[in-house]
This record gives sequence, structure tokens and C-alpha cells, in this order.
Amino acid sequence: MFAAVIASRTPKLLADVKLSDVVTEPYAHYTQTDVVPAPLYQELAAEFPTLSTIVNERSDIGSNEAVRMTVKQVLGDRRIAPLWREFFEYHTSADYWRDVTRLFAAHFRREFPGLEDRVGRAYEDWRVVPRGYAGEAEVRLDCQFVMNTPVTRKSSVKTAHIDLCDKIFSALYYMRDPRDQSEGGDLDIYDWRREPRFVKHRALTRDVEVVKTVPYRANSYVCFVNSPQAVHGVSPRDTTDVPRRYINFIAELPIKIFEPKQLGRLQRFWYASEVDLAMGDDKY
Repeated sequence: MFAAVIASRTPKLLADVKLSDVVTEPYAHYTQTDVVPAPLYQELAAEFPTLSTIVNERSDIGSNEAVRMTVKQVLGDRRIAPLWREFFEYHTSADYWRDVTRLFAAHFRREFPGLEDRVGRAYEDWRVVPRGYAGEAEVRLDCQFVMNTPVTRKSSVKTAHIDLCDKIFSALYYMRDPRDQSEGGDLDIYDWRREPRFVKHRALTRDVEVVKTVPYRANSYVCFVNSPQAVHGVSPRDTTDVPRRYINFIAELPIKIFEPKQLGRLQRFWYASEVDLAMGDDKY
């Protein structure tokens, strides 16, 4: 009975989204503010794990470093509030994947026209297993508590990039601490000025431009189809003692779904300083 009551209160972040709410430029994505009713959001925010819980009491963490707890860790940790465990369970389930495909299957098909044939099933029929657990699946879903650690030097935790090429869908749910008065930490959405090219999964500043910014704001959400078009990054964050808090959502395949075109060796030499920035050496 208790579990049923908790489950009924679990926010389902895509359940009420309409197809027409998905934006297609510069790539398929959706954003929303005030996602969860304020009283429920406040309860979730109050139960967000502490930094020491997320890092499991580690002391060797650096400035503006991303640290996380995965769904497997969360579901096995009784320190985590029941409402959060239900949230994680739902957002790594087949029910959640049905909402993802209801909204994004057509965009997956446009971006990856041969992928369903490679996998052998339509997106809507993919078997789902939470990431880190055993079982046959076409897609493994993760839901993670993430903190970017306190900042001692102004920096970006991650410059313009795409997610790894075995990821088809990603999302972020921001849970900004009300004590956080720092500037930055927003999500920048980029468009290409030229044909995509990368240093691993990072983009050069000369090749992309910011076309939209999703503010790092409490109770706001953004999700998108991952592809070579889907460049995004985090704006530099000022020094602060308060961690940046959010939930990270991942849909991972057992195969690579695309191969990002890489800069040549000579290009990497020509643009050496920009390559350093792209790879994260942008702390100043």
C-alpha cells in the first residue's frame, strides 16, 4: 500500500508532453520550466543527497568536477528517500521509454534511418533494462544524481560537445540549490557553422555558435536526441561553495549509432589552443 502511494506521487517528466512541444532546430529537443508542482519539487529538493553521500565520503574531489550516483547505486542505497527511489525506478522503465518513443521515435528515424534494421526491432518495441543490471535489452536506461563540485576557479564543467556515440537520448532535470547565487552553469545549445567535425566528442569554438540557452534554474528540464548535430555545453561557472545539482537521464545502446568525424592531425596542430579549450582546459 505504501509503495503504491509513493508511486502515484512520482513525477513522470514526459508523460504530459505533446508532439508539438518538441523543437526540431538546431536538433530535436524539448525544454520546460516549473516541471513538477512546487510542493512536490520542494520535497524532492529537500531529499536530494548530500555531496558526501554522492561521492561516498571521498575526499579527493577537484574543483567543478562532475560526480554522480547511478540508478544501480541509488536503488540499492537505503539512505536515498523512497520517493527518489521510485523516481529512478520509473525513469529507467519500459513505461518511461514508451513516452520517449512517443515523442522522439520519428526524430530517431530521421536521424538514424537504418538503426531499427540493425537492431532488429522498432524503437517502440525495444526491450529496456536499467543500466548496470543484467538482461537482454536493446536500450539500457540510466538515471543519475549528479553534482558539479564547488568551484575554486571560474570554469566550464564541460565545453561544447556531443554525448558518446552509443547514446541515443539524453535529458537533464535541474535542481538548483536556493543558496547558489553564482553566475553561469547554464546549458548552451549550439548550431554548426560548418559540417560537423570533432576532437573526440568535443567541438571547436570556431565551428559552432550558441543559438539557445537553457538557464540553470530549479525545477527545469531539457531533453534531446543525441547525434553529431546535438552540440551542447555548460557555460563557465563563477567561484562558489555550492554544488550544481541535477538529474541526468541516459538511453544507451550496446552498439555505436554514429561515428563522429574527427579533425585531422594537421588541423589539430593548427588549432592547438582551441583543441585545448575544447578538451576542457578552459579554467581561468
